[in-house]
Amino acid sequence: MKPSLRHFFDSMDAYLAGPAGAEGLLKLSASHPGWDVDPERMALYGQFVRGHVRSTLEKLFPLTREAVTPGAWDALVEGYTLTRPARHYELNRLGEGFAPFIADAADSRGLPAFLPALARFEWTDFAVFASEEVIPEAVERLTPNPTLMVLEQPYRLCAFVRAHGAQAVPAEGEELALLWRHPERLVTFYMEATPPALLVLKMAVEGLSEDAVTHATGMAAADVHAEVVRFAKDGLVLLPASALS
Repeated sequence: MKPSLRHFFDSMDAYLAGPAGAEGLLKLSASHPGWDVDPERMALYGQFVRGHVRSTLEKLFPLTREAVTPGAWDALVEGYTLTRPARHYELNRLGEGFAPFIADAADSRGLPAFLPALARFEWTDFAVFASEEVIPEAVERLTPNPTLMVLEQPYRLCAFVRAHGAQAVPAEGEELALLWRHPERLVTFYMEATPPALLVLKMAVEGLSEDAVTHATGMAAADVHAEVVRFAKDGLVLLPASALS
């Protein structure tokens, strides 16, 4: 390998292994004459990144933003930008660590107690929507929606998010939330887990037939089938087309 090429790789290795920020870039340019960095240009790129982080967080976490004062939100965005540098090429992934950041900062910043759970709910909402899990167009038996995610949370966030502004704060109370992407509408559905929903999911996961559930629970066969069809239409589970009646 030519000495110049070796020097390039060695300097890049040191740069990538070093701390994030302008200091490492300045050291890198200093070791390569002709790579002079224009401070004003660097500042412009920094403003772009800051703007992208802010706009992305405001898009992904609208309810979290509404739950705090404008000043507190600005401080959260700034603190997150400084401690969680934007590295992923897909802009929405900038928000992946925001809920854990809020959880870490909640006490020291005097944030509402429900804010970490709300931020986690909003991120999960997006993660389900953007899930790369493939939902099959057809199935041979009752099947769970592969995009399904489950959240345990100490607040009744499903009702709070659905109300969107009608409630000042979410009610306290343990909740098991189900979130999934609808196979046809391609939007995130969510609900508090109910006994019928959990029963139908159990049937899908364990391969239980409607007849077996009827005999085990004493439910009427028509009621069991109606629950299966209802949650299949909502996309929580997938059902063979012949059984959707």
